[in-house]
Amino acid sequence: MENRALERPTGLAGTWGECIAEFLGTMVLILFGDGCVASFGLFTGIDPVPFAKEWVIIVIGWGLAVMLGIYVAGAISGAHINPAVTLAFAARGKFPWSKVIPYIVAQVLGAFVAAAILYFVYKGAIDNAIVHAAAGKKNVADAVGYVFYTSPKPFVGTFGAFGDEFVGTALLTGLIFALVDARNQPVQANLNPFIIGLLIMAIGASFGLNTGYAINPARDFGPRLWLAIVSGGASLTAYTWIPIVAPLLGGVVGAFIYDFTIGKVIEARHLHGAQEIEARGEAVREISPSTETHGRSVREP
Repeated sequence: MENRALERPTGLAGTWGECIAEFLGTMVLILFGDGCVASFGLFTGIDPVPFAKEWVIIVIGWGLAVMLGIYVAGAISGAHINPAVTLAFAARGKFPWSKVIPYIVAQVLGAFVAAAILYFVYKGAIDNAIVHAAAGKKNVADAVGYVFYTSPKPFVGTFGAFGDEFVGTALLTGLIFALVDARNQPVQANLNPFIIGLLIMAIGASFGLNTGYAINPARDFGPRLWLAIVSGGASLTAYTWIPIVAPLLGGVVGAFIYDFTIGKVIEARHLHGAQEIEARGEAVREISPSTETHGRSVREP
């Protein structure tokens, strides 16, 4: 009887457990990611913390945040921790559509809770920033909204902002699929999260300053939703849709670009030149059907 009880499946072994992993992975992502933005923004000009004034703290901080979030959830849910990644996997037919909404809800909730935690942890610094804010910017969203969500520079128009988020997310998903494709040259052992963290750093260094590079709808909307509660809705602006729609579209496009370029080349070489490739000692591996179906973003068996 005890053995049967132990063998009985529970919700934690299925989608419910995966959603918990996505929730916690995204929460860790935002705690470290928006936490580094708080260090960058709320303490700029306050001595003796000169390092907080450098953009590099954002680039490094977000790269490490993504890496840690992936390590938290990778073995359970695949650590998408990003609706754009989840949608891209589903669009490729490598992730069940029935799990897309539960994953996205878990990701947004994780980001929302993380923003609430950061708000109370940094309440003193936030109040200080509001006190010293310029006239007309005393609302918490106007004074410190940049800590929690993204926004474009004044000289970056709608097209530029949309394009920045679209291209950044396309690069993110396309390169993630290149990194985890076992037919290509996948990262060995459990180093995928580290390499994907470096990818985030590269995107931040190259495409970060136009908008703050959300490249993740949950990363932007979850914290924005929390700040809407404490700011009377001031965080919900005309820009809100861009870091949601542009990453979702860019993620799918990046996925299909990989599938119909490098993916097709690898498939052709594997099917018609496998013996020649093996003779040259190239690292080409076949992905198991079970792995393809599950759509893990950070690890392959």
